[in-house]
Formats: sequence, structure tokens, C-alpha cells
Amino acid sequence: MLRGEGIEIGALHRPLEVTRSARVTYVDRLPLDELRAHYKELAAEDLAPVEVLGSAEDLSAFPDASLDFVIANHLIEHLEDPVRGLKEFHRVLRPRGLLFMCVPDARVTFDRYRTLTTAEHILSEHSGGRAAVAANRRAHYEDWVENVEEKGVEGVARPGPPGDREKRVQFLTEMDYSIHFHCWHAATFLEFFRRACAAEGLQFEVLDWVDTVPMGHDELILLIGKRPGRMQKLRARWQPGQPLNRNLKEILRATPLGPSLVRAYRLARRRR
Repeated sequence: MLRGEGIEIGALHRPLEVTRSARVTYVDRLPLDELRAHYKELAAEDLAPVEVLGSAEDLSAFPDASLDFVIANHLIEHLEDPVRGLKEFHRVLRPRGLLFMCVPDARVTFDRYRTLTTAEHILSEHSGGRAAVAANRRAHYEDWVENVEEKGVEGVARPGPPGDREKRVQFLTEMDYSIHFHCWHAATFLEFFRRACAAEGLQFEVLDWVDTVPMGHDELILLIGKRPGRMQKLRARWQPGQPLNRNLKEILRATPLGPSLVRAYRLARRRR
């Protein structure tokens, strides 16, 4: 599905596997040696090369409409202003370009004790500009320390020396440690995404999504198109390994007459 020229942002030790038809440039906010110092918990891991310095909120290294795809896995929750990130993805993608995202689900990750982030909160912060985002920064770190670190959730990296809540918040803030500033489950993220696109006029369309939590995993997987063409919408619904008739039904539903034809087909079967 991903082909042409694209980027992956913040790949660290888990870059997405792509086909030979996709040429990926790796983007991160820090050079490789600084990433290793920042994420000491990844000392034993191989990290993706950092070819371009930048962040999801500032992809100024890439011109408008210059990329065929953007990969942003387990990234948007780390953004203080996720709407700004979505606007940058939209800017650098060509029409019919693809955005591939995985978003961790708070129900089954270390965010499970936190209050879910509302669309209103994020949209309000974004509309207030950088001053509004900065004003809430400390509160995000306080929430992280209280509801993630102090809950003793297994698997959470805790950089630096231990300390009381005030010292931990100060340490992480000064370090600019990349916490989950926001958290969602599948339904709340899709609601946020829909409202952010409507508010900012982003011509994104969710081509396909999978909530993996019922399957025993921990993330929402999304394939999103910028002004996608009709054939692109149809291809997104084709599931390898599924029976042909099931794939054809899914594709049929994506056509303008699909819902009416499906209803007519079901009615005809009941009359037999």
C-alpha cells in the first residue's frame, strides 16, 4: 500500500517494514547519539538512522505536497499539540498521499489510570496557540508522574534519579522527556481526529482502521488518505487472505451505490 517517497517520524527501534517500492527517510527530533542518551532504556536496541532532524510539529525540511506517505507510529500521543502535527502531515503529503498511524490504547497500556484526553481539551489548546500549549505543559507532566510513574505500572521507563513528585516533575520538564502528553482509546481518538480535521479543514479520510484491543494487542491502526481517489479507497478495503466474496462485499460497500446494492442483494436472498 505504501509506495514512492515518504518519511517515518520517531521510528527509534521499531521502524515499520515496507516494500521495496517505498523509499523511507527517517526523521527524528534529536541526532542518534542524543537519542541514545535520552532513551537509556533502549541501550541494547538497534535504532533507525536519523537522516533529517525535525519533529511531527515541524517538518519544515520538507516542501508542501512533496511526499507520498508519512508513517507516524506511536507518535501522536507524544505531541503537545497533536493538531499541529496533523496539519504538518497534511501539508507535506501530496493529494492521494497516505498517512499510516498506530496509536496506543489507554485501556491496555501504562496510561490505564489516566483520564482520557478530550477533543475539546486539544482543540482549545491549539486554538490558543503556543502560549496555551506551554501553559498546560507542567500539568501534563504532573499527570504523568502521579498516574503513571507513581502507580508503579510495569514496563515504564523512569529516567534519572528517583524523587518526590515535585522533583520528578521538575526533572522530566527540564529534560524535555517525551511522555504521553495525551491518551485515548479507539473511539475517542477517532472522534478527536474527525473533529480536528473538520475544525482545520484537513482533507483527510480514514480509509481503514483496526482496533486491535479485542485481538489481544494494544493499539489502534489507521490508514488515512489525503483527498484519496476512488481506486485508492477500494484497494484499502482489500484484505489479503480473506475469501474473494468477502473482499468483494467490502469493496462494494465503498462504492457510491454499494449500500443500496447490498440491501437489494440481501432482500433478494430472503425472497428465495
